[in-house]
Amino acid sequence: MRKKTFLYVVFQFSIFILAVFFSFIVTAGQAGVGVINVPPKFSDVRIVRQDDSTLRVYLTVSDYNSWEDIDNVQIILDDAGVETAKFVFKQYADADSFVKINEFSDLSGENNLLLTDKCSFNHSDIKETINERCDLSLLFVFHTSWFTRLNIIVSDRAGEAAASHFDYNLGEMTSSNNMLLIPCYPKPIIFGVPPYLIDIIAVVSAAVGTIIVFKKGEGVKSKRASYEK
Repeated sequence: MRKKTFLYVVFQFSIFILAVFFSFIVTAGQAGVGVINVPPKFSDVRIVRQDDSTLRVYLTVSDYNSWEDIDNVQIILDDAGVETAKFVFKQYADADSFVKINEFSDLSGENNLLLTDKCSFNHSDIKETINERCDLSLLFVFHTSWFTRLNIIVSDRAGEAAASHFDYNLGEMTSSNNMLLIPCYPKPIIFGVPPYLIDIIAVVSAAVGTIIVFKKGEGVKSKRASYEK
């Protein structure tokens, strides 16, 4: 009797272990690589300044539970610790929803620096490799503004987060071609300069310089003549 009871307990325990094992495999196939929740991380970050007075931030963020576990990505611009702009990509409407909205928004108030029509996201629908299961690629495009640091924060649905910070060189934010950046002003000032205006300024400057040199020469001659007399 005891032997039958022991075999029964072993049999039930084996069934339990197999159920847990197969449940783990199914979960791993549907999500990322089947791990306990871990914070998301950055796989790649590129910040590119364009000639059209915009900045492009190329991001690849990863979550080993699955790219579908990423809830939102924020870009925060600040000037010496004071927030000047904030952009957000949300994959879901809220933490309790499983309906994807994939929405870019500008939370900067009246600045409207983010060009939502040029922003984009991309992920793989194939889940054969770790990168395909875990990577989410994003592109933020926004008008260049005055700031000294760019902060990126990615959060998952469980509340775990990762952050990265980049100092921006103020020397690159004075002027560029026909763009002028002024501290505390939210958007760049674009001014048009006719191509022939530079030539006119050069000719006028040369003519004024010639006249000044000629006048100085005449004055020297007059003084010398009066001295000789």
